[in-house]
Amino acid sequence: MYGDLEQLPAAARSGDPSQFDQYLAETGQDYILGGPLHEQRAHVRFTGPFHGQMVVWDCEFVTLASIGAERNFIEIAEAGPQGMSLRVGLDIARVDASAIEKMIIMIRNYKNLHYGRHEYGEPHSPVNPAP
Repeated sequence: MYGDLEQLPAAARSGDPSQFDQYLAETGQDYILGGPLHEQRAHVRFTGPFHGQMVVWDCEFVTLASIGAERNFIEIAEAGPQGMSLRVGLDIARVDASAIEKMIIMIRNYKNLHYGRHEYGEPHSPVNPAP
């Protein structure tokens, strides 16, 4: 699942959903990581629907604590050569394979995705350790 994007085949870097889906099918993967998996963030590439068509999501997935954000969010920007730019921040302790798989399901099932930033849920309350 992990690879330096520059060293992967062109289909793995493609913003074309057909080419990217074919690469995923050939390699038996549901998504790829565009770099090393860190506990607080990951670069994840996967396909899913957006405005009635399939797209490649080029996603930065982060914990709220890692960026100092207060609420869960989904942020979608314009498409680039590697697909739709997506940033997802969740109030989770760490980014791991399970969290990535759940985030992908959430994005694929979310019916009202739109451009811009959408915040939701209760504000994040960082835990301050006792002195």
